[in-house]
Amino acid sequence: MDKIKADPLALNAVFRAVLRGASTTPDDFKQATLVDKFYLLYHDFPDWAEPTPGDFSILGMLENMHTLHFPNEPSREPIQVDSFSFLARCQKLKGLDVGCTTFSNCSALLQLPALKYARLPPKEQLTNLEALEQLPKGVKVSFLDRTPWTPVFKPVPPPPREEPQGSESVKAIVEELKRRTAMGCYKLTVQPDPAPRLLDSKFGGFPYWDPALPYPVDEDGEKLVLLAQINFDQFPVDAPLPQGGMLQFFIAQDDLFGMDSDGGHRVVYHEKIDPAVTREQLEGLDIPTGEDVEFFPVFQELAVTLEKTTGYMGPADGRFDALFAQVYQAVTGHALEPAKHHGNALTREDNDYLYEQLDTAGHHLLGYPYFTQYDPRDGLYETLLFQMDSDDHILWGDCGVGNFFIDLEKLRQRDFSDVFYTWDCC
Repeated sequence: MDKIKADPLALNAVFRAVLRGASTTPDDFKQATLVDKFYLLYHDFPDWAEPTPGDFSILGMLENMHTLHFPNEPSREPIQVDSFSFLARCQKLKGLDVGCTTFSNCSALLQLPALKYARLPPKEQLTNLEALEQLPKGVKVSFLDRTPWTPVFKPVPPPPREEPQGSESVKAIVEELKRRTAMGCYKLTVQPDPAPRLLDSKFGGFPYWDPALPYPVDEDGEKLVLLAQINFDQFPVDAPLPQGGMLQFFIAQDDLFGMDSDGGHRVVYHEKIDPAVTREQLEGLDIPTGEDVEFFPVFQELAVTLEKTTGYMGPADGRFDALFAQVYQAVTGHALEPAKHHGNALTREDNDYLYEQLDTAGHHLLGYPYFTQYDPRDGLYETLLFQMDSDDHILWGDCGVGNFFIDLEKLRQRDFSDVFYTWDCC
């Protein structure tokens, strides 16, 4: 069979519409009805497709597609579509939004017998506008409200961001908060190249495993997927983390990344790593990776390095407001009103300074957590074991963050049977 040419954005939109991710085949195209996810997810191209920028003809193969919405962002450069001739094959299409594309010929709409509405680029970009008058009565047509994009326009870069200065009072408060909460932790830095090996510290990818042990599964017997593994022989760390061996974090293969299912996550510690184990030995276990499943926060296997640093409690931690009230009174001599939030006690600039100085985002072992919404621990699991944030290679929902918490004494005993796992997003 000849390969199907497809722009990467078009192919990934089809992946998302079919809901089978990169395992999609042309036989699945009939399942696509709503096509609106035009963003690149770093999928490898399947054997049946050939990457061809500007070629969106694959959309004409979706025989049951009733809605086609390209991204509607007036400020962005229009998506380059070399030809909209594929629309002639979209006989069930009811809703069309091509406002932020290079669409121009209005006559193409006359080939859509089921059309109910269409959002088009600004009129200045269009040709054959008289064709719109020939559309059946009841078809609603609107135009994107922006001036046409011109490649010679160069946006003015924003001015350099000034660091919030903060008053002398908030500086004193922050220094006291740092003094009281300083904790050694380990920053994890993604290294996209080179690709990690079996025993390396990494996010995602194929895990090291002891072939003599049963591989972790969820409540339905589905194998869990490696989220991260840290080789402490490769990067020695201080107590209370293990003084060697490998710590691994696994999550389930579902759209909630295993958070709301029994057995949806596991933390496994290998006290000894067998360097003789090879990937070939493990492939018989049929171990899935993030690239094999539809929903997974890590887009590709990524090597990581560890660097010791110091972390401080930030405003996202559920214990912060109580501590802030104590420090505020100690530094200023004034007591906060009961239950008054720290943000209400400071000016906007001072609050910005506090948040910047006590930032807890990013990837790290130990330290203090960051949440996009609220701290769900309710006083339990006081120790952050591992945090993985969203970045260019990782996406928790809508730019969220994932966390694993443990009781400190259990961490010291290397007992990882009771770890609280959570993630949230905006």
